[in-house]
Amino acid sequence: MTQTPALRPDLSAVLAALNPQQREAVEHTDGPLLIFAGAGSGKTRVLTTRIAYLISQRKAWPERILAVTFTNKAAREMRERVGQLVGEDVAKDMWVGTFHHTCVRILRREAPRLGLERSFTIFDDDDTRASLRRVLDGLGLDQKRYPPSLIANAISNAKNELQGPEGIPNRNYFDEVVRRCYVEYEALLRRSGGLDFDDLILSVVKLLQEQEDARGYWQDRFRYVLVDEYQDTNRAQYVLVNLVAAEHRNLAVVGDDDQSIYGWRGADVRNILDFQKDYPD
Repeated sequence: MTQTPALRPDLSAVLAALNPQQREAVEHTDGPLLIFAGAGSGKTRVLTTRIAYLISQRKAWPERILAVTFTNKAAREMRERVGQLVGEDVAKDMWVGTFHHTCVRILRREAPRLGLERSFTIFDDDDTRASLRRVLDGLGLDQKRYPPSLIANAISNAKNELQGPEGIPNRNYFDEVVRRCYVEYEALLRRSGGLDFDDLILSVVKLLQEQEDARGYWQDRFRYVLVDEYQDTNRAQYVLVNLVAAEHRNLAVVGDDDQSIYGWRGADVRNILDFQKDYPD
């Protein structure tokens, strides 16, 4: 039987400095894990130490660990912290990034399954507004009355809820304008072979829901999935995380129900509050 390698001195010191609850979270290696704590409690340190522990104990190769954050800065810091504990050459093989960065990596590989070139264009917010100005002009609609930024926000909110144009509510004429613009905007994206930021997540969700072989590959690929600031996830991100983690069920989420800062992006704090219902095991 292969003997488990000794912990690096740096990691041993970090483990020794944790309180009993933190150490229990770090050493939990099988099944779902909710790290529910307030700001300043060291929850992010627990997350990075947990990743280092999983690697050092050979629970998973680094490339089979997916860690998702909300900012590039947080992703960079997470990779650096893990690198300090297990070595930079090891840490570089992990999948660490924002939701959008992670989805871009998946889509560059899987684009042909979705009818896209691997070199597909990513529309940023300015590109989206410019495209919607063209759409509004084409529909003969006044941009002062229907500002492209408002239309863009409405479409983004729908995509974050995994809703197509048909999912736009029918409360008033503005909703009808949004629906019409959404249809034309999607057609414009298809003609250009591009995706906007929200499509990056939406497209991976669609891929995993509809294509069994792709779903099987990515679910098997990521033995451990870790999500920082889980209280800030929206519907699309929530579905994505749970799809990816469905096979191994080694999903660890870190969050604070009093600290949701992405409400304007459709964040739903119920995602973290309901974690134990989603994962009773």
